[in-house]
Amino acid sequence: MKKLRKIFRDYAEDFFIFIGLTLINVATFRLSVTAGLYMLGFSCLAIGIFTALHPPKRYPP
Repeated sequence: MKKLRKIFRDYAEDFFIFIGLTLINVATFRLSVTAGLYMLGFSCLAIGIFTALHPPKRYPP
């Protein structure tokens, strides 16, 4: 249980960011396909910039 709690604590913000971007993209695709593609491209760009600025943590074995 402690291991699951540690995993959730470390990755909770990433999970919610991913879910939020997914919901925004789905809602935009429902409005228009062109707008959805623009939003999907922006989301991929934002995730790429975020991961470049904050690389994943490396835990010692």
